Amino acid sequence: MSDHPHCVYHVIIRHNLVVAIEAVPIAPGARREDDPLAVTSRLAANHQANGCLDGTYELADVEAARHFARLSLDFAARMIEKTGERLDAARITGVGWTNPFLGECAQGRTGGPAS
Repeated sequence: MSDHPHCVYHVIIRHNLVVAIEAVPIAPGARREDDPLAVTSRLAANHQANGCLDGTYELADVEAARHFARLSLDFAARMIEKTGERLDAARITGVGWTNPFLGECAQGRTGGPAS
């Protein structure tokens, strides 16, 4: 249950970084996402579809939002680690190198909100 019964918490991710956790008022009795696993599944689907984590993810309480934000940062850290591994292993030629791990977000085109 939420710390504030008439709020949900939006975790906002831009450029694969958590930039904010915002309390957003909702109408009494409005549906809140009580399943962090469902939100995490949307994060993974957004990454698969767009090559980035960018979006706004809604959670029912502040602790779930904090946990989700930390999970998102851990995911981004692993992406950075894999990028370094791929760069180290790459044979860079006269045409340069593009990170195959990232999709359109890496090229400045981000997907819309995840929620």
